[in-house]
Amino acid sequence: MLATRFFKQGSDFLGVKYPILCGAMTWVSEPTLVSAVSNAGGFGVLAGGNTPVDILEKQIQQTRTLTSKNFAVNLVTVAPNYRPQIEMLKRTPLPYVVFAGGLPKQDEIKAMKDQGAKVLCFAPTLGFAERLVKWGADALVIEGREAGGHVGPVSTIVLVQQILFNMPNVPVFVAGGLAT
Repeated sequence: MLATRFFKQGSDFLGVKYPILCGAMTWVSEPTLVSAVSNAGGFGVLAGGNTPVDILEKQIQQTRTLTSKNFAVNLVTVAPNYRPQIEMLKRTPLPYVVFAGGLPKQDEIKAMKDQGAKVLCFAPTLGFAERLVKWGADALVIEGREAGGHVGPVSTIVLVQQILFNMPNVPVFVAGGLAT
């Protein structure tokens, strides 16, 4: 079954039971929530946003004390503290880094990979998805315009059809704008 294959690919990539990412919500996705999601078998993502570097570093350490499971930090490429956060992650590496809010530069992806991180990038279109993978992204997150946060110009359902089935060599996570 196709869904089972996609879930296994996501679980294996993240090293979790459930390939469900906790959204990196500013002021909400802090160490307590992130560790709870990771401890429950999902994948917690700490919101970097425009958090001052010293506070983000403390939040990473606090999250590490609350869980031994995998989690990531989300870096927002348009935030004023973005570059200092990258420098901090060179000193305090994590196994996963998520780039959102715009496209990271190729050397920024490489810098995180050089620290041993697996890199996830938000891809607003198929063309950007292909470029990000070429630059070294290990996985993609697609989020349509109907989602909250930093989103692209295309709806989620269109992105799923454009990207999910055209990027077979990397895990693709679908976010935002989904409901029953």
